[in-house]
Order: sequence, then structure tokens, then C-alpha cells
Amino acid sequence: MPTDGAPAAEGTGGWLGTDRIRTAALAIIALSVLWRAQMASRGFLAADDYVMITQAAESDLTVGHLLTLYNNHLMPAGRLITWLITEHLGMVYWPYVLLMALGQAILGIAFLRLLRRLLRPSWLLLLPLGALMFSPLTLEATSWWAVGVNMLPMQIAMVLAVSAQVSYVQTGRKRHLVTLALSVLLGLVFFEKAILVVALVFLLTAALYADGGFFRTIWTTIRRWWPSWLLLTALSLGFLAAYLSNSESSLRRPTSVGEVFTFLTQMLGSTVMPGLVGGPWRWLGAGDGAPVAAPPELGRWVAWTLVVALIVATVRRRRRAGRAWLLLGAYLVLVAGMLAATRLGSTFSGVAGGVPRYVSDVVVVAAICLGVAVVGLARPSWGTGEAAPAVLDTPPAGSETNPEPADGTAPDRTVAAPSAASTAPAPGSTASTASSTTPVLAESVRTGPPKQVVARLGVIHAEAPVDPEPQPAAAAEPVPLVLAAERVPDDEAGAVDSPGPVASQHPAGGPDPDDATAPTPPPRQSVEQPAEPERRPLAADSPPPPGLFGPLPERYREAVHVVLALVLVAICLGTVWTTSRYSDEWAAKSGRSYVDTVRIEMASAPPDTVFFDGPVPDEVVPNLSWPYNLQSRFFRAFGTRPTFVDEADNLSVLDSLGRIQVATVVGSTIQPGPQEGCGYLVSGGQSVRMPLNEPRQDWHWVVRIGYLSSTTGTGTLRLGTGTAEFPIKKGLNQRFFRIIGGGDSVELTVRGTDISFCTNEIAIGNPAPKPE
Repeated sequence: MPTDGAPAAEGTGGWLGTDRIRTAALAIIALSVLWRAQMASRGFLAADDYVMITQAAESDLTVGHLLTLYNNHLMPAGRLITWLITEHLGMVYWPYVLLMALGQAILGIAFLRLLRRLLRPSWLLLLPLGALMFSPLTLEATSWWAVGVNMLPMQIAMVLAVSAQVSYVQTGRKRHLVTLALSVLLGLVFFEKAILVVALVFLLTAALYADGGFFRTIWTTIRRWWPSWLLLTALSLGFLAAYLSNSESSLRRPTSVGEVFTFLTQMLGSTVMPGLVGGPWRWLGAGDGAPVAAPPELGRWVAWTLVVALIVATVRRRRRAGRAWLLLGAYLVLVAGMLAATRLGSTFSGVAGGVPRYVSDVVVVAAICLGVAVVGLARPSWGTGEAAPAVLDTPPAGSETNPEPADGTAPDRTVAAPSAASTAPAPGSTASTASSTTPVLAESVRTGPPKQVVARLGVIHAEAPVDPEPQPAAAAEPVPLVLAAERVPDDEAGAVDSPGPVASQHPAGGPDPDDATAPTPPPRQSVEQPAEPERRPLAADSPPPPGLFGPLPERYREAVHVVLALVLVAICLGTVWTTSRYSDEWAAKSGRSYVDTVRIEMASAPPDTVFFDGPVPDEVVPNLSWPYNLQSRFFRAFGTRPTFVDEADNLSVLDSLGRIQVATVVGSTIQPGPQEGCGYLVSGGQSVRMPLNEPRQDWHWVVRIGYLSSTTGTGTLRLGTGTAEFPIKKGLNQRFFRIIGGGDSVELTVRGTDISFCTNEIAIGNPAPKPE
């Protein structure tokens, strides 16, 4: 039997083979993992991946390295994984693809487990599962390591934390609090944004498991499940204290109200809403990084229409759906607020709302809310310290039900419970006699399985101080019986405030009160009024099975089925199209071509091939990542690294494609000298000023000087306040060296015995391939 109150799927006869819902769900997960892995393998490392790999290659495995912030992100677990792969495998991509596929599989299995615990058994469970596993909003998290190492663990932590809290709400067992804390910690060691998991757990508990108005809901949630909030508050405060003490504030102020409005409309209209229904269908390339959502205008309107229609339909069908969608809205507000506070007012604020990775965690919440709205919660919670108590085995003798009213309305078929006086032991009776007194049971024919409560000494209790395991009801009586109690909320109403032990006015449960189409239950019947036995069959007044259509008239069902099937097929086809277009964009990787070419070139290069350090192409690592875009750092994880020097007679350079080329210097050059056939003639101990055709600002420059010398010696070049010395060889030669300075002229001095030095070639700038 399911443990901890997890609902068993219909038709379950084994773990896999005879459980068709589980089999279909695992097939969906496997298909998603294989498809995403194939898509990811078409690409390669990108942008931030290289920076993290470089930092791992330059550092030892120390606590300091693991706790070092990356772009103000605290991710010690992600740094550990990257360091291990870099140390043992170098700059490769396949281990990261494998790890992201594994994370996707874990996420899918954990989410399936959550759905089977949270929701009713139904084939409709496959809808939220498929929405999460195939959502285009999570494509970056399963293909780009720099995103996946943060977002996949956070998504897994969200699912595990919600599952632990749901288990705690359903059973009251304290061991689930340990799982809850460990789940949140799992997310925090990969990504500080996982602090939102704490808010999610609270909002979900309040929305799905507490009733009443806003303030009563909050108070009920805090009061009933205070151990969860005490634990999560302590955990959050400890993490925030450690993080904020080492981080720099990344808060920014928007430049205008229009910037905020543009961001919100872009995030909701271009990213979230289209992404939830298979969009955005069109992507805007962003170099080697992941593309940005750019849906067509028609797609935006279609997405809004479908989402609003789904919300309206599910709220009309199921009251709890409204709270589920409010939960999604509340989480979206949290995400939007965090993004606005850290992204607006920056260089990239114009596209911040169109980046799917910023809202990929919203998909988890949306999938949960979709399941609650369409399928319904599995059963009511019993609150902290409460559990679904055992059904007593022995039914009372002479149990009766209320007679059916003459007007044909369904009666409240309950069995009268005796008063406390009728069950109290007589004076002088033994304890064993008192303890053997059997409480009176009550039965609801319409609701099928009985609701379980605890009774002692003939008094019916709605709460139990302990957490007993459910016991199977006795099969001696043909009619299942259950203790009469105060009305228990429906399987989705959740735990609400209930009075203490009561002994009267305990109507039996009727159809699902959360179903907006269910008939209104009859008025309560007094427990002191006996009734005639009810002979109607159980199925006569059974509520409609849980589902999306409910009591829809039969003549409309076929048309509704066809319309919904067409919409579902359209969403699936849109998802396939969107994913395929993303895969094509992701496959175009300048970094992969550059790295592969450099490897081939270095394998065949002469041993004396040397390079001056410089940046890799901007499309491989952006200049904003300086100094980690320098070749000397970029290639630290290479097996065969280029040799970098600061001066040389013959210099090589890597072009934008990664090919090794003969180097020259592109920049300012000296004006032609006055001596024909010599240019500028410099004798030993003399200094000659040479004007530049273009002035140079103070910066780090490379100098190339071509000269003819009569003998060996030493030269000194001065550029503004900067100077550099270089050796002079006899004959026709050239020399490359670095200098820091600026100005509109250079001054050359040579030292040597009887040296005559001619030059007409001095260039100050940056190394570049020599023209053919």
C-alpha cells in the first residue's frame, strides 16, 4: 500500500508492468531526456562555461575556490563538479551533457513522485508532467552548462521540497522536515536564487492546504505547520548572512517607469505565456550563447488566449483551481521583482525579459498548478501532528441511517453516534469493560471510501495527538462504516481550523465540495435521530470521477474532446517546432570550431612557435569577461597549450578561426625617414625622434621594429612615459616586444661599439595575421 498517504494509481498491480499511468509517465521522461541530450550534444561550451573552466584550471581544490562568487553567484557545488571534470578530462563537453541529462531524469522522476502524492490518480497526471519535461523555457537548463548547473538543481530542490512539505502536511511526521531542509540546502549550494524555494513552500501550503480569507489563511498556515517555517526561517537567515557578507550588492535602480513596463510585458508576453503553451516558436540568435525569445505578435495573443481560457475553465470546474493559479501569480511576482531589482538599469535591461533561463523555475510552479487545477488534490491534509487515523473494526449494532425525504432529495445518510453518557462505563466497572466499549460509526453512501477519524471512550475526535498508521477496515459488515465527525474539508480544501472533540452534529461527507458542479449537500441531521437503513446501491449517488470535464452533458462531450485534442496537438507541434529551432541555433557554435581548429594546428606546429597573449574572438568569450577571455587563460585546460611570450624575433598569432598565422602589428606606424635606403639612421649613443602617423593613447601595446644593424647591441624605445629595451642582432632582423605608454612619436636610442642602425618600420598596436 502507498506510504505516507500517497495515492495509489488505478490498476496498480506492480511497480511498472501493470501500472499503465506510471509506464506512460516514465516513457515521457525517457523521451524528454533522450531528446534533450541529443539537442544538447549538437552544441558545445559557451561564454561563461569557458570562464568557469578557466577558473577551475587555475585553482587548486580548496574551500576558498569553492566559495568564490562567480558573477555574484554562490555555487560551491557547481564549482566542485566543474573542477573535477576540468582536472581529469580538460576542456570537453560530453560530461556536462551527460550530467544535464541525468539532472533532467532526476527532475522528471521526482516530479512524477510528487504528482502521485499530491494529486488524484488519473491519466491527466501526464499533462503537468509533460508540461515540465518538454517546456521550451527549460531548454537552456538542459543544454548550456553554465545555466544547467544552477537551474537544474534548483528545479530538483523545488520539487523535493514541495514533496517533503506535502508529505508533512498529509502525515505530520517530523522526518519529512529533515527532507525539506536537505532539499532547500541542495538548491542553495548550487544557486542562491534557490532561496525562493522557501517562499514557494509557504505559498503552496497556504494556497492548497488552508482555507478562509487572506489573513485567516496566512494565520492557519503559520499556526498549523509552524515547525516547517521555524526550520526554513533559520536556514534562510543563516544562508543569507553567509552570502551577503561576501557578495557585492547587485541591486540596480530602473532608469524609468517605461523600462519597468517594457520588462514586464516582455517577460510575460514574449517569454512566460508563449513558453507555457509551446512557444516562443521563433528565436533571436545571441552568438554562442542561448538565443532569446522573439515570438510573433500573433503567437503572443494566441498564448494569452489559451492560458486565460484554461484558467477560466478550471476555476469554473474546481474551486481550488483559483488558488492554484493565484499561487502561480504570486511566484511570478517574486521572480519578476528579483529580476527587476538585479537586471534593470544595466546594459542588458532591454532584453532581460526575453531570456528564458531567468524564468525557467516558473515552469515547475506552473506544472504543479496545472495539475491541481485539472486533476485535483489527492486528499485533505490533517495538519501538523495529525494523521489519517485508523477506521475502527467493529461496527455498532443496530446502525441505522436517516430515511430518504419525501421530496426525493438525497438524505444525509449518517448513523447516529451515541452520547458520551451512553458509552461511559458504569460505576464500579473494570477498565477492561470500559475500554471494550465500541464507538458508534456513521456511514456516507454517496462518498464511497470512508473518511477516517479517531474516537476514544465513545467520543468522536477530529484530531489525533499521535500519527498512527492507517489500519484496514474490518470486512465483517457488508456496508463500510466510518465515525461521524465534523465536516472534513474536501480532498482539496485542505486542513482548516476545527473544534476540539465533539459528540454531535457529524454529517457524513458528500460529493466533492470542491467540484463547482457538485450538488449542494443536504442540511445536517442531528445525530440523536435514528433512521431507517438505506438500501440504495453505492453507485447510485456516486460523484462524477475526477477529471477536466466533470458532469458535462453527453451531447457536448465529443465536441469538447475534439477541440481539446486539437489544442493539445497544436501545443505539442508548437513545442516540437520551438525546440527544433532552438536546437539549430544552439548547434551553431563558434567556440567549438575555434577550439577544434586550435587543437589541430597546435598538434602540427613547430616546437619554437610562440604567441603574444591576446583575447580570443569576442563571439567565443565576450570582452566583458576580461581577463578570462585572454588566450593564455582560455587555453589553461588544453592538453597541448600554446606558448606565450612577451618578446620574440618571430611571432605567430591565432586568427579568428583558430589557425596559426605569421604575425605582424596593426596600428600606428612611424612616418618615412629622411635617409634614402635607410629611413632613420641611429648611431651608437644617439637618440632619434620618429613621429607617428596616428597618436596612441596610454595602454598596453605591442611594438614591431624591422631594422638593419651593422653589429649587435641594445636598443631602447620610448613612447611617452613608457620605455622598453630590446636586443639588436647583426644584419636584417625584426623584433616584437611589449610597451606601456602613449603619444604621437617614439624616441629610439641604440648602444653598441661602432653600431649603425637603420629602420623605417616601427608599428605600435596589436598583433594580427600578416597579409598574404
